[in-house]
Formats: sequence, structure tokens, C-alpha cells
Amino acid sequence: MFVDDSHDKLQAEFELWKQRWHAAAEPPKTALDAYTACNASVYPNLSILLQVLVTLPVTTATPERPFSTFGRRSSMGDERLTSLALIHVHAQTTPIEPVEIVDKFALTGPHKLNFLR
Repeated sequence: MFVDDSHDKLQAEFELWKQRWHAAAEPPKTALDAYTACNASVYPNLSILLQVLVTLPVTTATPERPFSTFGRRSSMGDERLTSLALIHVHAQTTPIEPVEIVDKFALTGPHKLNFLR
């Protein structure tokens, strides 16, 4: 992953980086600012580390959201759960039109609702 696997070279890059910003009037305040200011030809290993840092998610709320939805499994069947999971996964890439879904459902035949159980 690193341009040079030597720990000593990474340490040297980090020391140069610290010296560069020690006397600076305005050092980078965020990981993105640091990545933008990092010259990859001077700090190749540090640049890779900063790129990884910038692309890591800050929270785990988005990956955990589907699992909290799937926690309702006891009240729904496997087929419905699978369908809901597929809808959730593809929701951003495949637009879902509610009118089309209702029309397809209406064409599948009569549907009875039992309100008195």
C-alpha cells in the first residue's frame, strides 16, 4: 500500500511534515485541509495515509441503519425482508416510482384485506 514500506521513511516524512506546520501561521485544521496541502511527491506515504483518513466514514450510522431495519425480522417473512433489503440497497441507483408499483400491484388480481381478525 505504501510507496516505500520502510517505517523509517514514513517517520522521516512525518517529522518533515510536523516541521513544515510548526512555524506556519495557519496549519491545516481538518484532515481534508491536510490532504489538500500535502505534496504527494515530497510526502508520498503520508499522502496515502491522509487520503485513507479523508475517505473513512466519520460515523457508522449509515451502515447500521439497514441492520436496525432488519431487526424487525420476527414480524415479517423472509421474502419480504429480502425485498426490503434489495430496495434499500438499490434505492440510490434505481429510482422507484410509487405509481408504477401501485399499478403493477393492482394488475395482479383482487386483494382482500381482513380488518376483523
